[in-house]
Amino acid sequence: MKKLAVINDLSGIGRSSLSIQLPVVSALSVTCCPVPTAILSSHTAYKDVAATGFKDHLGDFFDAWKKNGFIFDGILIGYLGDTEEHPMISDFIKDQKARNPGVIVILDPVMADNGNLYRNMTEKHIEAMLSLAKQADLMTPNLTEAALLTDFDYEGIRETLEECKHDAAKGMVFNSLLSALHHITPGAVIVTGIEEENEAGQKQLLNVLSETDGDLRFIRNPRTGNGRPGTGDLFSAIISAKLLNGTDPWKACRSAADFVGLAIKHSEELNLPVIEGVQFEDLLRHLSDSDC
Repeated sequence: MKKLAVINDLSGIGRSSLSIQLPVVSALSVTCCPVPTAILSSHTAYKDVAATGFKDHLGDFFDAWKKNGFIFDGILIGYLGDTEEHPMISDFIKDQKARNPGVIVILDPVMADNGNLYRNMTEKHIEAMLSLAKQADLMTPNLTEAALLTDFDYEGIRETLEECKHDAAKGMVFNSLLSALHHITPGAVIVTGIEEENEAGQKQLLNVLSETDGDLRFIRNPRTGNGRPGTGDLFSAIISAKLLNGTDPWKACRSAADFVGLAIKHSEELNLPVIEGVQFEDLLRHLSDSDC
């Protein structure tokens, strides 16, 4: 069975980060090996959050893994509790690549959405993600994170995309953004969760996959409900596990987008408060279905 090291925070409440990724990766028949970057009472959308950093322990954590000779097939990186953690993560990646040249590194640069950095995120987090991007085989930023990493104007990109009525015009916008991202990372890029409307005025979500500079593929799903915390973590977990099991990036992205849409729809039908994320636990069986 493949092993995936998942480097992310652990939030006690809110269905996000490691608490959602561990069961999802396991359900896809990949061993999930969690690495906490911080321990939070809940995700940061809640008003009061107790947080404990892990940076003072992360070096010993990785050192013990190294001494035991643990080798991983994949590494998924998400939220950094502290920007001082990124050199230790970088060294861990280098060590794993030396032990297993085929290791797949996935970076989900969790730091912003809707045009703004998350609480307690700073320019140093952008710099840290830029550094880690150099070692990634796949990066999955949302539109805000993609703009921050490339120093593009988020509002300008969003407004331009809204004005574009055809994929050819949207492709020109994304070609510019993705080309800048490909200069940052040697790997593929998926810009996730872009809101748009189709010709009938129906809301949908667009994911843009670019495996090489100049190559774009659009993956669309109907918008099944409100945006919810943890959906990015859910998406990256599915993508990572699928890639380790040999699924190509296009099919992995398709599966992840389908399952996230299903989980959002299910949560809306249950009237689950948005802040609680998505109820996915009773849907895990669908991950092995052909359409997910």
